[in-house]
Order: sequence, then structure tokens, then C-alpha cells
Amino acid sequence: MCLTIPKKVIEIRKDTIIVENPAGIRQEVKSIVDLKAGDFCLTQQNVVTNKIDKKEAEEIFKILNSINGR
Repeated sequence: MCLTIPKKVIEIRKDTIIVENPAGIRQEVKSIVDLKAGDFCLTQQNVVTNKIDKKEAEEIFKILNSINGR
């Protein structure tokens, strides 16, 4: 099983999407879902697999921070 954290869509390019994780690390990915800049998503092996809303992303961040003691 693979786990992923929400990433924010920073930029839509012709063939790729630039996403950023909570640590500020950006990566180029492909997508199988429709996205726009500012959306949150989940990725697996450099492919966006799900679009999630901001509230859901914030809830996941909150859970991860509580696990990490932040």
C-alpha cells in the first residue's frame, strides 16, 4: 500500500502539472483528473489520482502534524 500527502497545484503546463507539498518541494506530475491552479490533489508515482477539497487537505495536514508532535 502506498501513502500520499495532499499537494497543492501551483501551475498547469501543456503536458505536466507542477504541485507542491507542505514542505515547499515542487515536482512535475501527470494527471488523470481535471485540475486548476490552487486545487489540492493526491498523487501516486508522479500521477495525480484524486482531486480533494481544501478542507479535506487541511484535515489530513492536521492529523499528520498531531502524529509528528507539531
